[in-house]
Amino acid sequence: MKLNAIEEILRKQGLTVFSSEEFRRATGFSAASVKHLLIRYVRRGLVVKLKARRGLYALKGRLPHPWHLANRLLQPSYVSLETALAHYGVIPESVYAVTSVTPKGTRHFEALNLSFLYQQVKKAAYCGYRPLVLQGETVLVAEPEKAMADTLYFVHLGRKTLNDRIRWNRLKTKLVIRYLESFARAGLVEWGENVIRNRH
Repeated sequence: MKLNAIEEILRKQGLTVFSSEEFRRATGFSAASVKHLLIRYVRRGLVVKLKARRGLYALKGRLPHPWHLANRLLQPSYVSLETALAHYGVIPESVYAVTSVTPKGTRHFEALNLSFLYQQVKKAAYCGYRPLVLQGETVLVAEPEKAMADTLYFVHLGRKTLNDRIRWNRLKTKLVIRYLESFARAGLVEWGENVIRNRH
């Protein structure tokens, strides 16, 4: 089977990022054939290997949206923090790393010349995200208020500093507080209320 036929199969299945197993199911090839085919395509520069230990790949001519890739590099996860806040216009700065939240451990990956940063939250606080379609790909991204609550949580932990130019008028502050409650961290809600009151 030629590469353009394989590309068409992957496109129809919406696979811009795929594992070797997804590639095998899509093409119907044996596991051994898939292994050799992917090695050959990577060597020829037709397929990009995204993360060795997870075995994720993308077609060089059809690279995924960075947020979709962020969702796939570490599952489960959703785009949040600075990346989501910048997307919603809550902070004015451009953000170069893709920041996400996960119930798994804090991680950092490099892929396609981009940095992907993941911060860990408790399972109870892994909420407040929604599907968003970007360039034809579905990605999971925090709602504006959850992205702010995630940020305040890590500021409270001392792992981040609070941006001085937050546009609070773009947020439903009562919803931010409700999301802060999901972290069940002593003093966080009261502290968050004070931050909002003093800066709003």
